Amino acid sequence: MEIQLIKTLLNNNTYLNTKPRLRQSIFSDELAQIYNLLGKAHTKYETDIKPDDLYSLWLTDNPVATTAEINDFRDLVDQLKYADKITDTIATDVIESLWRREIGRDIANLGINMSEGDTTAMGNLISLLERTKDSYMPDDFGEPTTDDIYELLAETSNDNRWQFNIETLSRNVYGIGPAEFGIIFARPETGKSALAISFCAAPGGFAQQGAKVLYLGNEEKTTRTKLRAIQACSGMTREQIADNPDLAVSKYLSIQDRIIMKDVQEWDLDTINGYCEKIKPDVIIIDQADKINISGNYNASHERIRELYRSLRELAKRHDCALLGISQASADADGRTRIDFSMLEGSKTGKAAEADLIIGVGKHNAAEDDNPDHTRFINISKNKLSGYHGCVICNIEPEVSRYVV
Repeated sequence: MEIQLIKTLLNNNTYLNTKPRLRQSIFSDELAQIYNLLGKAHTKYETDIKPDDLYSLWLTDNPVATTAEINDFRDLVDQLKYADKITDTIATDVIESLWRREIGRDIANLGINMSEGDTTAMGNLISLLERTKDSYMPDDFGEPTTDDIYELLAETSNDNRWQFNIETLSRNVYGIGPAEFGIIFARPETGKSALAISFCAAPGGFAQQGAKVLYLGNEEKTTRTKLRAIQACSGMTREQIADNPDLAVSKYLSIQDRIIMKDVQEWDLDTINGYCEKIKPDVIIIDQADKINISGNYNASHERIRELYRSLRELAKRHDCALLGISQASADADGRTRIDFSMLEGSKTGKAAEADLIIGVGKHNAAEDDNPDHTRFINISKNKLSGYHGCVICNIEPEVSRYVV
């Protein structure tokens, strides 16, 4: 790459544009002499330089060079002559990256000098930072937020969101849209995964609305989850599907290509990010979000959770998709019909701070008789989407993984 970079710098305009960030130290020793010669030529002649020009200038500057030295330099010039030129814009980015790396080395060396008692190192470091800070910091900040009122309205319109398929819920919280992050939480065996499945696969759900749904499971195997999605779509129990699988498949066929499920027990955020880049989903469900691996060292578990949820929010923004993370409720929510985000397990404040929407599912205490209570209480305790906070009462149909009014 070095020889190609030198080839690009033969152009006088490219050299002058990148000169403030050029350093001899970014080149190897054998190419450093060509770089120095190139700089002198551009300064003196102010025109494009040819490889043979550099050879002639070098012979002039080294009249007593040995035959071996002349042959070595001639070989470098021949390599330069036949090398491919790098595109100017790419060369500029490469040089800037190398320059930043060299500044980092200078700072590191000054730090070592300070640790060894060099009293002048601090002043040199301050001087270096003052000279380079404006150039080192990024200067491409993109366009500011638009003032176009119609664009602003379109971004926040319900037309831009995937509707929740529970009528009493969507009446108050229509749905969730691109770059928005929500949390579904409940105690075990309440039906939080069933709620996500119902949102995605039941009639009128995200998939039927045309969304490409990515369901990432790191708790139970997604083969079970996929069967529950088929049940939610078809309205058929497992026994009914076993008796007539062709009917279930025919009903599920309408949304089959819009629901992708993956087991991600060993995945980290980088892997999820790469997969989202590949398939470009409209909606992501992570079941369960707390168990996603995230790199870094943390003093406590709540710090890890806080950073994880911040990263999940950024994931939704980066891929411009809706993201719903499923989480556990703490023991405070046991047997409660009204629950709020203070009952989230783990980093309560850290989780709540990142979410646009928090949905908690409550239920009555387990009945002592053999008749289970299928009443569920969908509590909206944080809502930056519509402002509604309250409780919607509905029923779960566990045999088909549906929530209904």
